[in-house]
Amino acid sequence: MKDAEGRKLECQALQQFVGLVALDGSAASRVRVAMDEELTQRQRELIELYYLENMNMSEIACRLGISPSTVSRTLKRGRGRLRKYIKATSKN
Repeated sequence: MKDAEGRKLECQALQQFVGLVALDGSAASRVRVAMDEELTQRQRELIELYYLENMNMSEIACRLGISPSTVSRTLKRGRGRLRKYIKATSKN
């Protein structure tokens, strides 16, 4: 389990691309729930490598044996799914 500082850093990284305004417990919780519920295993893996481990697309592609364009496409689709989920749950 990640410590509080790790969760804060994770939320800050995810906040940059999801477009959340407030950095609070509910925002972090919504992002984690969205990642767990909405993303495929591959999307979640790539988002964690890119945003939390600060790997670039070429490094991820090399590590996983896939093309950089596949990494880019998968990240884009994952971000879109997260945004859609966050917007839908924010309205409730």
